[in-house]
Order: sequence, then C-alpha cells, then structure tokens
Amino acid sequence: MRKMNRLSLIAATLICLSLTSQAQPQMVKVEGGTFAMGNPGSKAPKGDVDERPVHNVNLKDFYIGKYEVTVKEYKEFINDKSKDYFINKRGTHQMPAPPDSTWLAEHPDTKKYYPLPTQKWWGWVDDYPMHHITWFDAVAFCNWLSDKYNLEKCYFENEDGGIECDLSKNGYRLPTEAEWEYAARGGQKSNNTVYAGSNNPIDVCWFDDTSKMKGPQKVGTKSANELGIYDMCGNVWEWCTDFYAKDFYSRSPKNNPVNETITSYRVLRGGSWHYHADYATLTSRDGPEPSFTNYNYGMRLAKSAN
Repeated sequence: MRKMNRLSLIAATLICLSLTSQAQPQMVKVEGGTFAMGNPGSKAPKGDVDERPVHNVNLKDFYIGKYEVTVKEYKEFINDKSKDYFINKRGTHQMPAPPDSTWLAEHPDTKKYYPLPTQKWWGWVDDYPMHHITWFDAVAFCNWLSDKYNLEKCYFENEDGGIECDLSKNGYRLPTEAEWEYAARGGQKSNNTVYAGSNNPIDVCWFDDTSKMKGPQKVGTKSANELGIYDMCGNVWEWCTDFYAKDFYSRSPKNNPVNETITSYRVLRGGSWHYHADYATLTSRDGPEPSFTNYNYGMRLAKSAN
C-alpha cells in the first residue's frame, strides 16, 4: 500500500510538472545574425525620419514570444494579489477600465461601432492581445512571470528611481528594439518583406482596413512570418525595453544595441488595429511616455538565450 502511494505521488508530481511546463508562454528561438536595421526611405512606404539611417546590427541568439501577451495571461498577473511590482509608478493593480464616452468621442471612427451603452465593448477576451497597458505595466508583468517560474528578474529600480533592465538575467523581459525588428523580419530566414511575413499587409496584419476599426483581434489568426511568429505587425503596438530617441539610429552601437540613454520616452513597435498599414511596417517606430497608454498598446515577451 505504501509503495502504491509513493507511485501515485510520483505520477501526480510528474503531471503537475507537465502542466506547469505547458502553461509557460510559447517562445520561438531566434538565431542571431547580422541585418540592416531601418528604412532607407527610397520606396513606399518610406517611413519617418526616425527610421533612418539604415545601419548594420549584430545580434546574439534570443527568444521571443510566438504570440502577443494575451488577456488571459495578464489577468492571472492581476489576480495574483500576493505581490506587486513598481506600484509607485503603475498605480492601482487592476485590469484597465473599458473606454468611456469621452474616449470614444475623441475617436469618432471607433465610436460609430460602439454607440455606448447599446453595444458591448470588445473588452478583455482571453485569447485577444492584452491592451491599454503602460510600459511600467509591461515590465511589472515580466518580473511577475519571472518570479512565477523561478527565473531571475530582469527589471529593477535603481537608486534614482528609474527602471533598468539586466539583459544577462534569464527571466522574461521585453525585446530590445533591435531584437524586435530582427525577429519581425524573420531573422536568418528573412524574405525581406515590408511587413512581418508578407509584402501584403492584409495577409499578416490587423490594421484599420482589416480590423474595420472594431478593436484588436484574436492572436494568431493572420499568417505567421518566416519564423512562425504571429501579429508582429498590426493588432497592438508592442512595448520594447529601449528608451526612445528620434536620432538613435545615427549613433547606435553595432553589437546587440539597446538605447540605455535616459529620455522621457520608451519604444513602441509594430502598429495596431487603429492605425494605417504604413505604420505597421517592420521599421515603424513610436515613442510615448512610459506612463502613457491607449487601447492599442500591448506587449510581447522576450528572453535572453544565456
């Protein structure tokens, strides 16, 4: 009887370990290499001046999320009341509120699909990308997830109150801007397309024409890029680790660049359901304040391949 109990205990432990492993985010390993980062502006879509000059970048191996972080994943973080991260910068630890009448009045193209209160907002659907999060929310989620799986946390608050990222740690983090673009391009398997996996945004992007301005869509429903990664262009803008600077490309290091020079802004990449396809290219950049967000700001995970 004792032997049977031990066997049952071992089996149960193995099942629990299997379930835990399966619950971890799906990540794609990206083999490092050299690529030309940026948009030369020689043909449409020419991009903005902050996408130039084109410069060669060398990257080492890393992992990146196969999908954008979903509402379901983020809800688990919010529902965990045992600990919190960067609360002094994030404010209340809760799911974002749905847009109110004031927000919709400021976004008339969206409002016509959601005449409050007669139609339910698309809201927090489990397999949709998490959205309306700040950069501070995103890095807090990364640290929480690292703790959950007993990994080293990448983000820490320095003595001046700023948040830094230690890329040598093995935990979850946001991709660097260079990692994001390299992965979106398809890494070593790149076909040199304009969008992540295609020259036709309809194939791979949820942008204003394909979303019909009705909000983000279920992750993974468009075609993947060359590495099997979904929604890198369109659906929701994705926060990156870097500080944003309009002129960073003119002074970017060649090897594993990340802009650590302090500015008031952080990088967003990829465009969204509420933007035109020209802002969903592989090279499009934006740089809002880290405390700012909107109903098309989301995130994708990364990990160093230590």
